[in-house]
Amino acid sequence: MKWSNEYKIHYYYTDYNNILKPGYIGRYMQETAWYALKNWGPTPQFLAENNLAFILSKISFRYYSEIHEDDIIKAETWANPPKTVIFPRNYRIYNQSKNGEIAAEAVSAWALMDMKEKTILKPDMIEENFRNGFDGEELDFAVQRRFKSPENSVNSSTVEYKVAYSDIDTNLHMNNAAYIDLICDNLYYDGEKLSPDLKKRILSLDLNYNSQAVFGDIIEIYRTVALNGQTEEHYINAKIKSSGQNCFESKVVIKK
Repeated sequence: MKWSNEYKIHYYYTDYNNILKPGYIGRYMQETAWYALKNWGPTPQFLAENNLAFILSKISFRYYSEIHEDDIIKAETWANPPKTVIFPRNYRIYNQSKNGEIAAEAVSAWALMDMKEKTILKPDMIEENFRNGFDGEELDFAVQRRFKSPENSVNSSTVEYKVAYSDIDTNLHMNNAAYIDLICDNLYYDGEKLSPDLKKRILSLDLNYNSQAVFGDIIEIYRTVALNGQTEEHYINAKIKSSGQNCFESKVVIKK
């Protein structure tokens, strides 16, 4: 079964071209999944009482059309049967203001963690709490495992980012959608002038979460860019400066 919610797009969620920011596409998907858990289970209350949490491991987005201010969207989500220790969850956004066309889709992989023991649990520990079971539909793309920058990269840069109060959620670490904001911030070069003529339409964004970032952490972000026909491929690798741990890695494809 699928859970869905409708939303009206606020202007302050859009960018300088009045296009809904990728980070807020992720937030609408995240909120819809939260409603699904609260209504269908396993509920956030059940997870908290049992010291459990779903931890996002990987997510891949595909963007098909732009969403603008005042558009009405329907976001839906559904879980697929677990594989080994992974809980797959899918998302789809329809633009109701454009005859219900599909504007974006995403696939994700989650792990169930015992927050006290910091161990990954098997799905059979919790499957019975999915009161409405799973949905069998699978999307035609999958989460990506690793990203390797090609040898024909034309540009590279390294920046640092300090995790701020606005990035943190109730788990006391950087929210999943905040990583998307950080990645998008790094798609713009030093000295670029923002204007309606500067459009960077993202076609896909693949993101692997490798270790959590907490308040005050400094993230070192290394980005390389490769040209591929009519697209730019941005490869981003980020590490926690204090520990050297790999924080996240991402590949973003942009239409030139």
